[in-house]
Formats: sequence, C-alpha cells, structure tokens
Amino acid sequence: MDELDWDEFAPEYYQNQLESRTTIIEDVIAFLKSKAVLPASDLIDVAGGAGRYLPMAKEVGSYKLLDFSTEMLCFAQQEANKLGVKNVQMMKQSFEDFLENKESAELILTAANPALDNTKKLGQMLKKMNQACVIIRVVHSRDDLFIPLEERLGIFEEDPTVSPDLMDLFETFLTQNDYSYQKQDFTYVLKEEITRSLMEDYYEEYKEDQRLTDFLDQHFFQNEQISTTRLIYRLLLIQ
Repeated sequence: MDELDWDEFAPEYYQNQLESRTTIIEDVIAFLKSKAVLPASDLIDVAGGAGRYLPMAKEVGSYKLLDFSTEMLCFAQQEANKLGVKNVQMMKQSFEDFLENKESAELILTAANPALDNTKKLGQMLKKMNQACVIIRVVHSRDDLFIPLEERLGIFEEDPTVSPDLMDLFETFLTQNDYSYQKQDFTYVLKEEITRSLMEDYYEEYKEDQRLTDFLDQHFFQNEQISTTRLIYRLLLIQ
C-alpha cells in the first residue's frame, strides 16, 4: 500500500484500533517496565500509525511518532489529545527515510510495521537504538467461524499482517549476529455473539451456494453462535 492507500484506510484503521478488545498496550508497558526498559528518556515510534501505543508516552521523557501517512498522523494527534500527553511530537516520515538519517533514541519501538520486511532493514534499525529496540507483530489470528467458512467457500486469504515466519527470520538474524534479545508472546481469546442473519448478509453473494447453507445449518442450531478468536502478539526486545 502506498501513502494514498494508507490515507484512505486511516479512518477504518483508527476505528478498529478504538474497538480493540485486547489489553496489549497495558501488557506491553507492564512487560517493558518489568525489564527496566521503561521508563526511558526518549522513544521513537516508527510507523506509529494512528497512535495505538501512545499511552507509552506517559513512561518516557519525549515520544516521537513517525508515519508517512498524513491521515494516520491526524488520528494519532487525536489520540494524543485524548490521552492528554504533551511530550509527543508527530512527524511525517517514511520508514526508509528514517533508516537513512542519523537520528537515534534510547528506545526504538515499531509495531505491525509492514515496511520492516527483511533482515537488512532490521540491521539498519538496530543501529538507531541507544539502549533497546522493541518489535511487535501479530503471529497468530484465527477464529472458529468466519475462517472455516471462507476456507470451505475457497475465498480465504491469509492476513498479511500476521507474520510468524518473518518474526522467526528476525530471531535467526539476531542469534547469528550475537544480539541479546528476549521473546514474549501475549495471547488473547476473544468471544463475540454472531447471528445467522449477519452471516447470511455478510456472504450474500453466496446465498445460493449449498456450501454456505450446509455450513450455517451445521453451526447455527439456534439463531446465535459464539465466535471465538485466538490472537497472539509476539514481542522481541533487543538490547
């Protein structure tokens, strides 16, 4: 996705952020405090998007959020205003430009950064940290209702933001290059009531498909069904 795509996606992205039912922010902050990474003097949030990790600004002297999407930065500023944090600076900058400049910080944070997609960029980013670097990605996300149905219909597509293989690759790189690092997984189980009518509306174009009818007959003995999603975030702390 280019800058225009991210600008258009920003409202939906921020809404999803607001509706998140996990405690990942609180859990990450607690973990970093337990490892004495927080509090810190300064932090750079690379590809910070709509400011999901801005609560961490309360644990640092200065917090700089970088993103190349103007709309994402607008939502991040809304989030900063809502949190009442005054030590935050928003800057429009691409990940590639960040890697090329000489800026550094005590703590580098990057979460769900789609531009961090190989070990060369990882090596460049690690040169920016004065004390520590934190990488966070979703490595598992699967529900027991929508995904099985889409697999049956032959329309399931892997979520590109779920990247266990990439995190494994990063671990191999860190080990081979003698970096000291720790890994921490945060697992969440989310439940939601789903109605048969919602499923029928959502997959309306398949309403004449017997595979859909059979699936709904199998899973909806009554009108409502509990959908369970298992979500795993992985954190790499490099020091």
